[in-house]
Amino acid sequence: MKASKFMLNEDIHHNTWHAFQQALIQAVIAGGTTAMQFYQQPMPWPSEEKQAAVSKNPSTLADLQATLSIVHVLDNYISPICEHLACDFFCLGEETHYRNWFQNKLPPLIFQKILSSSQFFNQTKGIRVIIDGIDGTGNFIRGIPLFCSAAALFVDDQVRISAMYDPIHHVVYSALLPGDRDNICTGAEAWECQITTNQRIDLVKKADTDEKKSLDQEGIGVHLTRNHPEKVHEFLKQSPNHSRSILEHLSNISGGIYAFNSGLIAMIDVARGSLGAYLNNTTHLWDIAAGEVLIRACGGKVTDFNTHPISYASQNRISVIAARQHVYDEIINIL
Repeated sequence: MKASKFMLNEDIHHNTWHAFQQALIQAVIAGGTTAMQFYQQPMPWPSEEKQAAVSKNPSTLADLQATLSIVHVLDNYISPICEHLACDFFCLGEETHYRNWFQNKLPPLIFQKILSSSQFFNQTKGIRVIIDGIDGTGNFIRGIPLFCSAAALFVDDQVRISAMYDPIHHVVYSALLPGDRDNICTGAEAWECQITTNQRIDLVKKADTDEKKSLDQEGIGVHLTRNHPEKVHEFLKQSPNHSRSILEHLSNISGGIYAFNSGLIAMIDVARGSLGAYLNNTTHLWDIAAGEVLIRACGGKVTDFNTHPISYASQNRISVIAARQHVYDEIINIL
């Protein structure tokens, strides 16, 4: 293991920032392209794959294969850069806890770069990438075209670069926060790129020029988790501060409530200005890291429900408010 140190960002120059960004873009395109090979495809799967995935459904197998593609591309692009910087490179994916599956698929030198969740979030030095092979798995299963592949890159303990690929619409969203440690948003970049036409939209410039709508005109994205009924109840029960539930109050004062079942797709729409905010009272860090970089690059704000910055220091589930700057305070007042 190399002797990585804090302030690694001081050793990263303009071309290197963009080399990392391009690595993430190529990786998520590979992941999304792999996932589409499984989209709306019937069972059965080859027996070898069924044994490897054990009780996995087709969508989760797609997650595994998409993550595998992302890991391969990341190693190909990022490892040489990290060698030059004399720092470590590690990664973690939503599906990489199926370690035996990945160990059987990857060369040892690549597999050893995949950390467990506890190792990944306790590691605060070097270069780390957090991966979501398919965000919006439920949509993927049902043939609903709202999902993406995503990756976010940490420099030491700060998340700095992200890329997300929507393979249905052939669009990549990427963002970069290249400032110094105390002002990482200085010089921020964010792009929407149509793969088929190579048309690029500067999302930072778009955010600066977009009309700042009042909350009653803004759409609000929400997510009601399937696996934690107590968290659903928090959204639906009467709030201590209001006569209505959080969800009802949001519905009454906003331009509409939208549940996409993909947090990253919702966060993309916040960055694009299509939504004013996205709220989820319990989620995983790989479901928001890439979206956080994109929204912050576009001048928005991402915190937990208590207004604290998102912490990537543990693997615990968290709440998230991702909002355009001009509606953030109004959302906080409701909560």
